[in-house]
Amino acid sequence: MRELDKVIGYENIKNELYRIIDIIRNPEKYKVLGVKIPKGIMFEGKPGIGKTLMAKSFIEESGRKAFIIRKDRPDGAFVDHIRETFAEAAEEAPSIILLDDIDKFANEDDMHCDAEEYVTVQTCIDEYKDNDVFIVATCNDYRSMPRSLVRRGRFDKTFHMDFPKNGDAKLIIEFYLKDKTVSDDIDVDEIVRYSEGHSCADLETVVNEAGIIAGYENKERISQDDLRKACLRNFWGIKKDYSKDCPAGLARRKAVHEAGHAVIIEHFYPGEVSFITIERVHDALVLRKRDERHFETFRDHEIGILIDLAGKAATELTLGEIDMGTNSDLRAAYDATAWLLDGLAAYDFQSW
Repeated sequence: MRELDKVIGYENIKNELYRIIDIIRNPEKYKVLGVKIPKGIMFEGKPGIGKTLMAKSFIEESGRKAFIIRKDRPDGAFVDHIRETFAEAAEEAPSIILLDDIDKFANEDDMHCDAEEYVTVQTCIDEYKDNDVFIVATCNDYRSMPRSLVRRGRFDKTFHMDFPKNGDAKLIIEFYLKDKTVSDDIDVDEIVRYSEGHSCADLETVVNEAGIIAGYENKERISQDDLRKACLRNFWGIKKDYSKDCPAGLARRKAVHEAGHAVIIEHFYPGEVSFITIERVHDALVLRKRDERHFETFRDHEIGILIDLAGKAATELTLGEIDMGTNSDLRAAYDATAWLLDGLAAYDFQSW
């Protein structure tokens, strides 16, 4: 198995990386074509999604000797460490330097574009650009980086790594379940629905916590209910079943309210509701899938406003009583309307 294939998902990114690896391993055939050899790449995205794993797999696949720079010492000593590492990598060329969590090299504020650490990295990249030292960096917040440092020519390609979705999330969950003792009722697709918008590290934690829950209850196998509880605990802070303590009238109102949201979502976007819970007295929840296609049109925005208002409407129409405590829904609808008309300038000529 090739090194990058050990990373689950991100197939489009891996295909591009194999192209870059071919250039690194076989530079002569590209030089004949007049191709300029890339100098560096960056992996950008939220913590816990596997950027460092991808970077290390890339390095292993390249076959080059690697040097890692990570912020693990005081500022002055760290600047010296950067210079020394670049010099050593140049002596050992062809080589690769991994700048791990490069956005943590300087103070974490918005005004560090001229920080000595970044100036040193930029200077070293330029100084050793002809020494066959390839640069790989990982970064949580690309926007906080100095534009002069991350421009093309220093980092020729930036790969944005997002949270795993659908098939990728399923493969990751199955991987973490592989060495666990599980029951026959495991439905990975259900767990995928719960876990949208969460990192690989989150998925690993959830699977492990499901095992802790099962063990504490003296079970011999991890069940679907254990996985479900672990998701609710870790993703939404639901740590006990409140339904036993919740008055029947309040539980019914919450159920009707959340059903109102769900009905409108399903009416306009069938299949998007992942699950509904009223287990928290103060925070019931309708979880829906994220879809980048939504909010592209005026109609999508209107539907979003309808969804915000649907809970209150369902309670008042079905139960015939005022649904109090819906300030967040009304505020969301108000903000969405203001953004639709003002922020997006969605007026027509008849609006005047």
